[in-house]
Amino acid sequence: MNISMQDVISAVTAGGEIVKRYFGEALQTEEKSNASDLRTKADTESEQAIIAILTQAFPNFNIYAEESGLIDNGSEYTFVIDPLDGTNNFVLGIPDFSISVGLLKHDEAVLGTIYNPILDRLYCAQKGKGAYLNKKRIHVNGETDTSHVTVSYTCGYNTSSTYSDNVRAKLRDMPVKRILDTWSPAYDYCLLASGRLEAVISKEGDLEDYVAAKIIVTEAGGKITGFNHESIDGRSANFIATNGTSIHDRLARVLLH
Repeated sequence: MNISMQDVISAVTAGGEIVKRYFGEALQTEEKSNASDLRTKADTESEQAIIAILTQAFPNFNIYAEESGLIDNGSEYTFVIDPLDGTNNFVLGIPDFSISVGLLKHDEAVLGTIYNPILDRLYCAQKGKGAYLNKKRIHVNGETDTSHVTVSYTCGYNTSSTYSDNVRAKLRDMPVKRILDTWSPAYDYCLLASGRLEAVISKEGDLEDYVAAKIIVTEAGGKITGFNHESIDGRSANFIATNGTSIHDRLARVLLH
């Protein structure tokens, strides 16, 4: 099926404009699963705008959105929407957040767009067509020296603090140059895809955080596997994403011991 990337771009940028308009305002917040898991009207209005555009352009596709859940049309295609990845940063006035729309065909990520509205950076990828930042082709870097590597660690709200502390300790012992914990994972994958950092470790993340990211990273030449080097699909929540060099195997060995 020929899927119009431009329609998806229109959706993600529409959400981004809403989020950008609200940035800096003192918005009322609503807790979801815990005190760190927040919702604001920027999230909900962004999501509504994205869904409106996607349902008009792709009326038969399923939609899974973070705030409103699943619209099941019985399609083999499912759009996965994060209307504001990094809501906690957004509420704190930290301009590190993004809007993400990915597309699954069954369980395979086949298209992704991630938009940082503050920096006006739009990352796009479609299976077999490469990855792009503002229409310019991007690639992962070729770094192999772990002491020069920046690693982002991202986890779910219910991941144990003990597990996360152990991961960070192992990374420090390697050692790596820097460990990021930005609370905005979708954009971290874009930094990997564009050669700015070398690895992202995902533990029990939410589906909407990484569907778009997976196709952007792989189309930029990156590598994604499970912690045991196993192949994974677009829905898998536990994985290592890297620039595809020897760093990948080294991280996997460290995480398994």
